Amino acid sequence: MQVRFATPSLHAVDDESARLLILTFFADDRPLQGLPGLVDWRLNGRISKLIRTEFVDGHFREATLRPLDRRLPFAEVLLIGLGERADYDAERFETICRFAFGTVARLGTLDLAMQLPGRIGLDVGLREAVRGWQRALVASFTPAELAELRICLLDAPEVQRELAEPLRRVAASFGDARAEAVELDDLGPAGGTLRSVQRIGNS
Repeated sequence: MQVRFATPSLHAVDDESARLLILTFFADDRPLQGLPGLVDWRLNGRISKLIRTEFVDGHFREATLRPLDRRLPFAEVLLIGLGERADYDAERFETICRFAFGTVARLGTLDLAMQLPGRIGLDVGLREAVRGWQRALVASFTPAELAELRICLLDAPEVQRELAEPLRRVAASFGDARAEAVELDDLGPAGGTLRSVQRIGNS
């Protein structure tokens, strides 16, 4: 497993190359904030249009898959709802990570870029984020898939400084089969709905 970091900016995203971009957002983020807002701007408001037409509303474990054109260096974008910000905590963080990675595994994609869902250090503590992220990976991918997995984490420099080394240790641990037998909290099935919609045009 390979983990690399980049800042959540369009300039940094343009320099990346991955099959899938995962964007997470809260149901009460209107307009879209942070990286989802920047990507929406690059796509001429296509995500906002989905929200306005109520095709997407950001409810917890909502997933919408869209193909992309050449505006971004990814083949597809996966939009995942986090629900209401007031309801978000470490348990929901891990549930969303499991749901996201489970969806990725079903899509057969092992090359992705994503931002850790929620505000790490605020909505979710740093240690809780690392542990939840690790458990979600182990629960979602086979050992062979973990060995091939490539993830670009798009997070702010201060988050990168705190999490870079712990997350790289997590990635390195997957080279040891014994490390994959960690105790997992049973959060139940991932649930949610995956929608495939029309390809974004060039206009």
